[in-house]
Amino acid sequence: MACPENSFHRVIIVGAGPAGLSCALWLKKYGVDDVIVLERAVFPRDKCCAGYVTGKTIEAYRALGLDPADCGYSLIEDFRIIHKGAFRQKIANRFLYTNRRIDRVELDDAFFRAAKAQGVAIREDGAVAGHDPENRTVTLKDGTVLSYGTVVFADGAAGFGARYRTKRKRNIAMQLIVPTDRPDSIEIHFGIAPAGYGWVSTFRGRTNVGLTDVYREDADYRALFRDYMDRCGIDADIELLRGTFTPIGVGKAVLPGDTYLVGDCLGACDPMTLSGLRYGLASGERAAKAIAEGDGRILSRYADGLRVRFALMRAMQVVFYTRPVRFLVFDVGCRVFGGAVAYIFNHFFVNKK
Repeated sequence: MACPENSFHRVIIVGAGPAGLSCALWLKKYGVDDVIVLERAVFPRDKCCAGYVTGKTIEAYRALGLDPADCGYSLIEDFRIIHKGAFRQKIANRFLYTNRRIDRVELDDAFFRAAKAQGVAIREDGAVAGHDPENRTVTLKDGTVLSYGTVVFADGAAGFGARYRTKRKRNIAMQLIVPTDRPDSIEIHFGIAPAGYGWVSTFRGRTNVGLTDVYREDADYRALFRDYMDRCGIDADIELLRGTFTPIGVGKAVLPGDTYLVGDCLGACDPMTLSGLRYGLASGERAAKAIAEGDGRILSRYADGLRVRFALMRAMQVVFYTRPVRFLVFDVGCRVFGGAVAYIFNHFFVNKK
């Protein structure tokens, strides 16, 4: 959808991912008209993501008119926990779903189409190049200038809005998707990165292999990933490797000039598990409610709650990846207290997301 130059919109949302479209759809529910969503890419867009959603995330999507089951999402039966290349435990999966692509491309595209079908105005290939909060304008890459009443940045950890983040620490995530004859399964690998984990997820003839770590500028992540694939027995072209960053720490949600941050722009992503979908959808809803009621404190209070929760998860991340704790969890816990480990994994780390 094209926008005329120098046009005014009551709300401009930058980014048509889960947080941005959630905000737009909830604004419609709250009766706020004249909303435009600007998306720098063209759908279907590429997305580096392991492709899992939880039951709670599925419920959030359904409330917005999209059933992930229509995108082929179903439960994978079990997890295999691997530590330093050695099998430790099998855990019955209760809450995580994935689809045949094992990524987010199909889900994001379906959400985009569902939003458009509900009347959300979306401009693709609409990258933002400038923002003037004092005069309340955004300038697009093609020179178009748009003015607004409120602007919501929902364009991720590497988008234009990321410059307003006050927290700079971040995780890195990398993945490679290849055709395979491996059986359907989810393997979660620990001991492959200093402060992260890896996965080897196979579903219906495709394997998504990936790893995460707290980003270190001096690390050779391509070499680390190549070594990880060798240990997993996966032979694939490393040139197809994709990567992205996810935020660590929740920043300020409401800035001068009626500027709101949601999703990864805000830091609404669990720093330990890198789960952000449900938090992105929820932050979009809170932003919409704040705009509809003219009270930015609604979004700020939600951000405050996330800040406390994620600070705890960050502390747990630091402690969990120490050698003594990993020994207790994987060499003692998985062997002696397997039932407790499975319960904690499913109910604390997965079903809370």
